[in-house]
Amino acid sequence: MRIRYLVLIAFALSLTTSVHAQKVTTDYAPGTDFSQYKSYTWGEGRPARNPLVAQRIVAGIDAQLAAKGLRKAAEGESVDLIVTYQTATDTKTEINSYNTGGWGGWGWGWGGGITQTTVNKIPVGQLIVDLGDVKAKKFVWRGMATGTISDNPEKMNKTLDKALVKMFEKYPPKQKS
Repeated sequence: MRIRYLVLIAFALSLTTSVHAQKVTTDYAPGTDFSQYKSYTWGEGRPARNPLVAQRIVAGIDAQLAAKGLRKAAEGESVDLIVTYQTATDTKTEINSYNTGGWGGWGWGWGGGITQTTVNKIPVGQLIVDLGDVKAKKFVWRGMATGTISDNPEKMNKTLDKALVKMFEKYPPKQKS
């Protein structure tokens, strides 16, 4: 019977961790020659409501673009790309139930059992980064990250950094010939 409880707990934990996983995807305009882009500037997007988080996002994107060989253009200088980002938040509901069962296991037999249900509200955030070609006046690349939001600033910073690293691993995209 003790093994059954351990299996139930392991199953519940596996459900919980799957909800908290971070998802990162990218998309791009096929046929774009990304090697032509050398400089960028910031455009207006929909920044995070928390100004400290907004600063961290901008600094993180700046660092990732610099690592890819792009430089932030000085005011009045010619620019190849415009960078915007937007954030959104939502809450997901997670419901976990398990039955302690009765005598005989898995709820059959004598003694009935107790079903325990917990409901958790999980804050979820989304970060979208868009790169637009200034001369062609079209967007050429998009990165999207979705994951849980932590109240702990250190944990939030690690999550944000991890998302941006994963996102920009796919920039510039490898184009099929």
